[in-house]
Amino acid sequence: MATKSLAQGNTPEEVLRAACDAIVAASEHVCLAWMYLGNPDSETIRPSYSVGRASEYTRDLVVDLSPEAMKGPGRRSLAKNEPVLVQIDSDPSFGIWREKAIRYGFQEGLTLPIGDPDQPFRGLIVVFVDTREYFEQIGMEPFIAFAQLATVALDQARLKVSLEEMASIDPLTNLLNRRAFQEVVNREYACAKRSAKPFSMLLFDLDRFKMLNDNYGHDIGDKILLGVSDTAKITLRTTDWLSRWGGEEFLAILPDTDERGAFKIAERLRGEIEKFSIQLNNQKIKTTASIGIASYPRDGDTPDFLLKAADAALYEAKKSGRNRVVEARDKREVYSIAAKLNTAIESNRLMPAYQVIVDLKTGKPVAEEALARLIDESGNVIEATDFISAAMELQLTHLVDYQIIRQTMSHCATNIASGGQDIAHFVNISADLLLHQDLVQGLFAEAQAACISCGVDLGPTKPMVLEITERQLLGDANAVKAKLAPFIDFGMRLAIDDFGSGYSSFQYLADLPISFLKIEGSLIKQLNDKRVRQIVKRISDIAKDLQLTTIAEFVEDADTADILCELEIDWAQGYFFGHPVLSRQ
Repeated sequence: MATKSLAQGNTPEEVLRAACDAIVAASEHVCLAWMYLGNPDSETIRPSYSVGRASEYTRDLVVDLSPEAMKGPGRRSLAKNEPVLVQIDSDPSFGIWREKAIRYGFQEGLTLPIGDPDQPFRGLIVVFVDTREYFEQIGMEPFIAFAQLATVALDQARLKVSLEEMASIDPLTNLLNRRAFQEVVNREYACAKRSAKPFSMLLFDLDRFKMLNDNYGHDIGDKILLGVSDTAKITLRTTDWLSRWGGEEFLAILPDTDERGAFKIAERLRGEIEKFSIQLNNQKIKTTASIGIASYPRDGDTPDFLLKAADAALYEAKKSGRNRVVEARDKREVYSIAAKLNTAIESNRLMPAYQVIVDLKTGKPVAEEALARLIDESGNVIEATDFISAAMELQLTHLVDYQIIRQTMSHCATNIASGGQDIAHFVNISADLLLHQDLVQGLFAEAQAACISCGVDLGPTKPMVLEITERQLLGDANAVKAKLAPFIDFGMRLAIDDFGSGYSSFQYLADLPISFLKIEGSLIKQLNDKRVRQIVKRISDIAKDLQLTTIAEFVEDADTADILCELEIDWAQGYFFGHPVLSRQ
């Protein structure tokens, strides 16, 4: 029964504590069991745990390096890695402890070494009994076997701790990694909430680190990261927490610190990092840091929202010139909008408004685009232009896209099932959503279910069209193609939104199976300019050569529609043809 207790220990200390408890509980003749875990060559060995009716014996017990102590059972057991049994009243090696041991009624003592002798840290378990020849009567074998089992359990516990540390510690900086530090964030938040005290977080990122890495190599990059982490450790207070949040990004938690105190610490940290440098030959390699601050409760009432606030503040620090500190309160309007967005998502008040897309030649509806609308608590409709930028800053765009796509798929299935118009349904899918593969997989499963529920054989081409925005997907065409492959294989088509807004547009046409080009709205608004008309005409010609359908947005009058028709643009949408209509109407 005693050996079962060994399996309950999660750490080496817990294993030996369990062993001591089990030995004392196993026999009424055991007066005391105490343990030591540490360096066997330490100058002093003191009991770190004791149990039993005579545990007071260990209060001042010290096994030092004196000649008498070195002859004692503890030092001999560690040195020879074997059990040592002593008779308290007669064994000369026990002389310096004899008088006190007799007062406590000890008759015999057994010292058991625990652990691999090749390990730098080992353990001792010392057992005292009140009966002479107790170990001879009961036999030494059970205790030796128990010590061997304890050694196995100790090694397993040590391995478990080592593996946990490897999983929690960043190997380069020796700081907690993101996974482990999330627990610190949650714990500090809970503590601050209970005590009604503030706490702050500093999210800081090394400026232009990729350029340093590319120019000087990863070895220098690693030295910079290590040097910055050491600088941060020295600069921050002993009560503060620090982690490597990812790449060249670090996160610090400042307990019991409001925004004013956090700003002072952040400025001091920024200054110290600016002073730091790495020497390479005759050159000093320097770096700077941008820092975003978020404080509880001012800037957010959940750990997740505080992290998003700090991230938005960091983004602002970089955007406004780098090597500076920005507080989250400077983006309060963004957080206010984002809070409304979160609430709207939770209460199903984020919904699509559908805007018709017509064939310019026939004037007939051929498609509709789902545009996100937020309904606030007063029932007011907020257009996407008023909240999408905030969603992008706080990395909430994936939630918006996910909700709108789900609702549009259901709307599409209902429309087909009821014998409605045979039209295409355009939805926006952002780079942010594609980063959340679990949501993408969930949407694909819902798309399959929606097609089955409509009860109509749609054939190989499905009515859903996924719009990808050129500006957001810059340079990621192959990754986008891989993530969208299930949808494309299922029969959904792709459209490039804002075509003509960046230099990589034509590369997307080569890399992705595009079916539709939605021309950048600013070009449509400038169609009175001859040069712009020539650009739009060339886009139309290229699209026709590639058998793509062109779509013009922001068409607000008949003259613009006529010009687009002359330029052989296929479809169009805008207020001239119809305003977006909420799905609830």
